[in-house]
Amino acid sequence: MKDFLKIFVIFFIFFVFVFAGALLAIFYDGKEFHDPIVLDENMEYEKNNENIEDIKKDENIENIEENVDEKEKDNTIKISFAGDCTLGNYDGSAYAYSFLHVLEEQSNDYAYFFKKVRPVFQNDDLTLVNLETPLTNSTEKDDKEFAFKGDPSFVNILKAGSIEMVNISNNHIYDYSQKGFLDTIENLKKSDIYYSGEGHIAYYNVKDMTIASIGYRGWGTYIKTHLKKDIKEAKEKADIVLVSFHWGDENKYYPNDVQKTLGRFAIDEGADVVVGHHPHVIQGIEKYKDKYIVYSLANFCFGGNRNPKDKDTFIFQAEFAIDNKKITNIQGNIIPCSVSSVKHVNNYQPVILEGEEKERVLNRIYYYSSGLEYGISR
Repeated sequence: MKDFLKIFVIFFIFFVFVFAGALLAIFYDGKEFHDPIVLDENMEYEKNNENIEDIKKDENIENIEENVDEKEKDNTIKISFAGDCTLGNYDGSAYAYSFLHVLEEQSNDYAYFFKKVRPVFQNDDLTLVNLETPLTNSTEKDDKEFAFKGDPSFVNILKAGSIEMVNISNNHIYDYSQKGFLDTIENLKKSDIYYSGEGHIAYYNVKDMTIASIGYRGWGTYIKTHLKKDIKEAKEKADIVLVSFHWGDENKYYPNDVQKTLGRFAIDEGADVVVGHHPHVIQGIEKYKDKYIVYSLANFCFGGNRNPKDKDTFIFQAEFAIDNKKITNIQGNIIPCSVSSVKHVNNYQPVILEGEEKERVLNRIYYYSSGLEYGISR
């Protein structure tokens, strides 16, 4: 009897284990079983995956914002203007402290002259200055008191300064006769520097836009007929039209009647910005029909005077907002400068002013502007 009970208990326990195993198999069939440590790792992995997706989403947002910024940048054209650049000496000038002397002291480093303003010129779409020096080896000097000349290699000063375009309509471009003038044009062409003036309209392409530049010596209103014709031609071929005048009276801080008449006439005929030079000093700025007339940019890199009494100058920037190849707005920006990076002499190295000096020059420009009918104000 005891033997029978033992056998019964053994079989009973056996069937219990078999039955329990079967139930477990049915319950967990098709389900994944995780070791607790592995489970934690997988949860962390899934969490990290979610973070990665979030990061990707954030990156996409930033990229979109960056693309918008790039798009906005692509929809603006920034043009910098600076004044008289005389890259050389005048015949008969003393060598000490002259442009050539300083260049020699700088080991013929062409980049020296525009070094301190180059970052501004590099970050725009076009830089235009007034080139008031024939770049030539010609000896056929004009019979005048101040006849300027620069070596043909000085075109590299412009290149090193990130200057893409020059105006050549001024009272010194023929200082070394027709040969000096033609040599200058040839040297500019060889260096891929655009030039405007003396009957030539320059066309410059950037960001799918065409910029036209017209240059004139604006001594009288008799040029109106030719000016009107040139602006009309430029507007037919370009999206932005610039007009550069060499005009006004030397060392005068206010534009004369001819300047005001020609400047406003150019805007009336379709010019988008008018800039001027020749007075050697700064003059005021007008905003006429929502377009800027900068009457005098003053000297800039000026080899014609070893120590000018008035060293104040500025870079004027016009920023064009563009929509579907049309100008929707023009924003002006004034960058006060000095023609020299030292005060006691002209070292022919324009420098951007900061602090009190910057404010002083800005105040001068706004003061002179306040005396004009359409003068800008703060």
